[in-house]
Amino acid sequence: MADHQTGKDIFRECCSRIAAACAPCGFKYYKSRRSMVKHVGPFTAEVRFSSHSSNVAGSYLEFNTNSRIINTDSGKVYWEISLSSFRDKGKVWNLAKEATRERELAEIITLIQNKVAPLMDKYETNLEEILEEVIQTGWFLPQANPMEFYVLDVLDLVVDFGSPEQIRECAHRYIRHLSEEMQETFKNDYDAYQRDGQAASTIAFRKLIPFMIERNIPLPL
Repeated sequence: MADHQTGKDIFRECCSRIAAACAPCGFKYYKSRRSMVKHVGPFTAEVRFSSHSSNVAGSYLEFNTNSRIINTDSGKVYWEISLSSFRDKGKVWNLAKEATRERELAEIITLIQNKVAPLMDKYETNLEEILEEVIQTGWFLPQANPMEFYVLDVLDLVVDFGSPEQIRECAHRYIRHLSEEMQETFKNDYDAYQRDGQAASTIAFRKLIPFMIERNIPLPL
């Protein structure tokens, strides 16, 4: 990469190099969209390259990617995760300096090949395992500590592809994670909506309670 290249030139070339390295993983690069796409079963897996307006020529050129899983038929986005989430302290990459650019690119490519692509492939090869993991952890990435409080974020995926039992388990896991006080509030809101259609007291409850009642999901015992 020549010294006279602008930040945009460097960014574009880096995108192309990453896409070429990730092509064996099944991704097709769409240069105009700055994204790589592959189809995995009923889903579309996309990795989108991004930068920032605060770039400074010669000293700072931010680079990151956002990976997401989309329902191919409906266009519904189930999750979108920054590549920096897989990196220590979640830092984005700086590709401005030629001396360190190769090392930074190598790390980006390795994370996509070894972390992102295998996770996306599981949506075709082992969706049942994915569903069980998201119900148990409440999130789309393997976690050392379960994060049940995110469980509503995975509810759409479980509803669209899970069994009635898995849907009920997902809803009940969210409720059981609430504090005793909030569980009581949830019960009161549930009863009020069931009795006269009264709106729940929180945004999360307004999403979950009508859903549960429409599908005859009772409160957990």
